Amino acid sequence: MTAMTPVRVDVWSDVQCIWCYISSARLRTAIEQHPAPVDVVHHSFQLSPEAPVDIDRDEHIRSHGMDPARMAQIKAQLAQLITDEGLPYDPDRTQPTNSWQALQLLHHAGTLGRRPELTQRLFEAYFGEGRHIGHLDELLAIGAEAGLDPDTARDVLTSRRHEAAVAEDIARAQQLGARGVPFYVINDTWGLSGAQPVEQFLRAFGEASRA
Repeated sequence: MTAMTPVRVDVWSDVQCIWCYISSARLRTAIEQHPAPVDVVHHSFQLSPEAPVDIDRDEHIRSHGMDPARMAQIKAQLAQLITDEGLPYDPDRTQPTNSWQALQLLHHAGTLGRRPELTQRLFEAYFGEGRHIGHLDELLAIGAEAGLDPDTARDVLTSRRHEAAVAEDIARAQQLGARGVPFYVINDTWGLSGAQPVEQFLRAFGEASRA
């Protein structure tokens, strides 16, 4: 049997991106099914850089000008997709905010080898539990749940230690042609965007492994 090359997947996401949340579960499933090692490297992308930290959720929804019936239909469709992936979701409790601090905390987690755990914890806290990931104390509490020391994390965030790294990630994604997330680059060659099905990830892994 021909040996398969290990696969590297670079992932750009924002923890307030619902398609990133859905796709994260599909990516995990594909990795479990792929017969060769898959190394995932996480990167930051900010979908709403101009957003304030505190946003009136109902007003935010109204500002999009969408018909309430259509909005209800979209919520139901998303809820089904998320349920299919076995993820928690409570759209009536989500607290839109600015994700800049959360992205910095993710970079801190990455220096400790805990970025995947914090990424998933932030997704679930935001989409499933209605927690405000823009408020420092809440963000630190979520970080602690993912194994981060809250005092060190507070110092990292207040000193803005990882702001440049977040900005570099976003700039790199834009250079690669990304205009939204999730965005994936496999073995520095194959690009994928959007919430891909498991089968598409597996096809891309297979091509990369045989290259």
